[in-house]
Amino acid sequence: MSESAFAQFVADTSAKVTLRSRLEGQFLVRGVPFPPSIAPNRGGSLQSLNTETSADWPESVRMDPSTAIVACERIKQIFLQELGITDQWKGLIEIEIDFHPRGVQRPITLSHRLMNDGLHTQMKVADEVTPHRFVQALTQVLLLEMANRSIEQKQMTDVPLWMIEGMTQLIMKRSGPALFPTPGDPKSFSVIAASPVKEAKARLRTLVTPPDFDFLANPGPETMTGVNWMIFQDASLVLTCELFNQPNGRANYYQTLLTFKKFLNWQLAFLQAWSDQFETLIDVEKWWALVMVSSQKETGLNAWTLAQSLEKLDQILAEASVTTIYQINQPKKPSTVHLQQIAENWSPNVQTYFFERVAAQLKAFELVAEPRVSDLAKRYRITILDYIRQPRLYVFFGKDAPSRTDLKLLKKRFNYLDRERNSLWEAASKIPAEESRYEK
Repeated sequence: MSESAFAQFVADTSAKVTLRSRLEGQFLVRGVPFPPSIAPNRGGSLQSLNTETSADWPESVRMDPSTAIVACERIKQIFLQELGITDQWKGLIEIEIDFHPRGVQRPITLSHRLMNDGLHTQMKVADEVTPHRFVQALTQVLLLEMANRSIEQKQMTDVPLWMIEGMTQLIMKRSGPALFPTPGDPKSFSVIAASPVKEAKARLRTLVTPPDFDFLANPGPETMTGVNWMIFQDASLVLTCELFNQPNGRANYYQTLLTFKKFLNWQLAFLQAWSDQFETLIDVEKWWALVMVSSQKETGLNAWTLAQSLEKLDQILAEASVTTIYQINQPKKPSTVHLQQIAENWSPNVQTYFFERVAAQLKAFELVAEPRVSDLAKRYRITILDYIRQPRLYVFFGKDAPSRTDLKLLKKRFNYLDRERNSLWEAASKIPAEESRYEK
């Protein structure tokens, strides 16, 4: 049947059918069915876990009521299984499948109505969609429906993007391409038990600077495209799974969804639901930073390449915008201040504060740096600690200050370590650059 003929067929509303899901009846799907010979089987249930990994996802899948209803049921089964809860839905989810010319991307549209019995959603999709977009849209609807189960609500509450994308990625990792049924598929459907974060953590390990919590909590327009979006997807998946792995993690995650409606921003709801783990957002940021460091160690110490390690070491040894300490009333002018300049020109108190911070960063960095760079970082750290811990001379203004001999020795040691760092950079330039796993 040609596209034009099929379009006329679809336009005839008598050709459309409406199916209701067997899983508690939350989904209502309307559209033109495939011919019986290629319609997927709606039987079967979620079976025991399978440790096999999945093949690559197709670029797009064809949708009809039977395909969509099976996919919806499977997505929801995994969703409930991951949260460890039973189905208590209140809001109906209606899905309308429309014919759309091939080769033209059509967004999935969502419209919501906050009713006395919950959040009702109408979802319009084309008869050909990308797997990720369909799973993401339905996951978003499931999270929103769960977060808006209150007859006292007057305004719909939203869900942060990291929760939507993290759960989307988790569902896709658990299901594999078998999520969307095809002709001849068996009735049973198995969930993949392999670690859902293994590949994501492997890609994140290739980054010199891992994403911080603010990157996930406050995504901007630049986050939604290209490499940044791929990093956001991986980091959201890791964050979701790491939260699940915490004591009472799944229960706290579920409680977060139920608490959203009580606050104007999701961060306050998160802190209340996770009060047994985190007191402030700073605690969350520290925990996430530790997660990123721990993921670097999962394949053993010294996981970074020589070039990556040197680049990070350069960042630690140089401080951006430090001049703003003295330029409070002037425009901020980012600058790079070297250790020698700090030792020679800064006051002792400021020196100690800055050097202690650098030493702490170097200590954590040594765990993941390339062995030669790790050893160099250790010697930088020892040099810094020896300097700030030595006895000071009591001089003008009642402040401690190093002697000229101490400064001369410190600068000499820094210069020697800097020359060794430059030699490693020369060695790194002769090694072919490793392609980022986020680059196509």
